[in-house]
Amino acid sequence: MLLWRFVGRTNVILSNGLNWQRHSRVVKSALNRNVPIEKFASLTKKLFTVMGDGGRLLTFNTILTEANRFILWLLSGKTALGHDFNTIVDNNSPFVKKYNEVMDSIASPLFLVFPKLETWFPRKHVIRKIDDLVKDFGQLLEDKKQRPGNDMLTYMIEEPEMTDEEFRDNMVVFFIAGHDTTAGAMSSFVYYLSKHPEAQVRARKEVVAALGKDEPNIENLRHMPFLQACIRESLRINTPIIPTVITLDLCSNGKSYHIPAKTSVIMNICAIHYNETYWPNPYKFDPTRFMNQGDGEEARIDASLWLPFALGPRQCPARNFAMYELRTLASMLLQQWEWDLPADSPHRDGIKNGFSPFALSLPKDLDINFRRVEQ
Repeated sequence: MLLWRFVGRTNVILSNGLNWQRHSRVVKSALNRNVPIEKFASLTKKLFTVMGDGGRLLTFNTILTEANRFILWLLSGKTALGHDFNTIVDNNSPFVKKYNEVMDSIASPLFLVFPKLETWFPRKHVIRKIDDLVKDFGQLLEDKKQRPGNDMLTYMIEEPEMTDEEFRDNMVVFFIAGHDTTAGAMSSFVYYLSKHPEAQVRARKEVVAALGKDEPNIENLRHMPFLQACIRESLRINTPIIPTVITLDLCSNGKSYHIPAKTSVIMNICAIHYNETYWPNPYKFDPTRFMNQGDGEEARIDASLWLPFALGPRQCPARNFAMYELRTLASMLLQQWEWDLPADSPHRDGIKNGFSPFALSLPKDLDINFRRVEQ
């Protein structure tokens, strides 16, 4: 698959054994150094400028060229890699166009279903674009060495345990994973609060009480348990999922199913998230599942029952980073905007995800009516 040519195989997602332990140690150390909430807030305000006075807007979904998704580029780019890809103001930037073309080519259903076609009919023009994009990330790495900053990539470079190839591969995989998963999560959050206006009103009251006219920070985000519950419930119902790559031949269920090495496997997390034994009325959007009935604070949920970031030593190393990112953007949206679903939306009777080569839950063509909140 061309995806492996792009992301490489020397990163924290695809490595194993001692190599994975080394990658994981460096990545976790970099992610735990600093949560850039101030940058999240600053970039979110740029998004609001692009949104203007609101109206019917396409939210953060699979169409990369829409202005309302640019914030995810910046959040996964500037805050993690320390580089502003300038996508909010320049939709035609060479990097954006190249990335879009590469991802569209990788997502070709024909080549995903029949990967052998890549060997029989190699798409040389796509390979050239991928190689060019990999070089761009390599150049970004060299620039960062010369001009370090307060970002994840700088912190990683400070660790002597990785080669340049490993640094670059981790940059690529975190850019892709951080971009599309956050886009899908925010789309789902916006959708469910449009379908449940009472939850949107309650969440907004909580946000306004905690923030006033201020911006989010670690302290005031602690006073938004219902907002946190809404995000967690959105992730339960429409979970972004990243495939697992089997690196060795594996037999599952005795010898019934043989899974060859290098096979991409999707774990059925929905089998847990929709299990009525653990989640009564599982198809209902109910944020109070994640709150104590007595004091209204955040409830402790068995970690094995809520798996948007997986579980165990291989769970997403950026889960804390991602949740602060989502909470910052969601709280500022509620503080300054209200929204509803258009009457002719294809999502009126339920959320509909688009095709994704990464098995991600990305709502397709999700238009939302946005209006400024009267201050």
